Amino acid sequence: MENLESEISRSLTMNRSQRRQQQRAEKKAQQKAGTYSIDMEMIQPWSDVLMKVKLPDEIIDGMLEITDTVLQDPDRKNWGDNLAGQIADEPLIPHEMMQKHKITQGGSVFEFLMNVVGEYIKQCTFQQATQQDHDKVAGIQWLTQMKSAWIVSQWEGEYNPIHIHTECSLSTVMYLKVPEFLPSTKPERDDDGCIMFIGAGHQNARLTRNIVKHKPKVGDFFIFPAHLQHCVYPFKTEDDQERRSVSFNADFIAKHQFEKQQQMMQQQQQQQQAPPKPLAGAPEKLTINTDNLIP
Repeated sequence: MENLESEISRSLTMNRSQRRQQQRAEKKAQQKAGTYSIDMEMIQPWSDVLMKVKLPDEIIDGMLEITDTVLQDPDRKNWGDNLAGQIADEPLIPHEMMQKHKITQGGSVFEFLMNVVGEYIKQCTFQQATQQDHDKVAGIQWLTQMKSAWIVSQWEGEYNPIHIHTECSLSTVMYLKVPEFLPSTKPERDDDGCIMFIGAGHQNARLTRNIVKHKPKVGDFFIFPAHLQHCVYPFKTEDDQERRSVSFNADFIAKHQFEKQQQMMQQQQQQQQAPPKPLAGAPEKLTINTDNLIP
């Protein structure tokens, strides 16, 4: 986990002075080589970001152990009625199971996964910022929250139609078991068992893509915006083997925004508990004079 965080956040932690020193050194090297140096800045604020991570074996083994326990529980809670998939067995995973499963690098499976989600948020906000805002964005502390987490125990012929996830900001999927699929009817397309992400880009655009199709492997972990449309194709196997994945939804908020919201809530609660203040200039007790009322 330390290697992942250091590699991803190295550019975020570089301050303005260090970045300028690096740029000057690069310019000197280019001048010495007889090449031109031009400033270029790629700004990508409009497109959704899909992040793919390769999970360590220890995390895969831990999640397999957790999901085995859940699937063997006769009292497991099936979350499938709340999901779009045409899949029979999609039980919830209690967060406590991931929190209690410790890893050798320190912390738990739960903490590892949420740390990766946090890095995704940092990368997205950094990518959307202009160069002059990089230092400001790099200093933001993000708070993350895992919402519902569930197993997708998928078998031959089952599938997920095009859908999005609601009541959350981010969604994820990780692959724990991937069987060998039988050849597709049309091998040149080879869609069987693929997950497909459908973006908002124009299908005829030459420099952007609106569809990303991926045939997953064990350890693949995707993080993406909850509003991003996606679907999962059915597959065929020789001995009706299981493909197992885990998905969870998540929310996030900047720490300073969360603290501001908490302060506002406390102020509102105090105002509701305090007795109402009398109107300025109004008598403390109001009386009705009925002498001039017309009978």
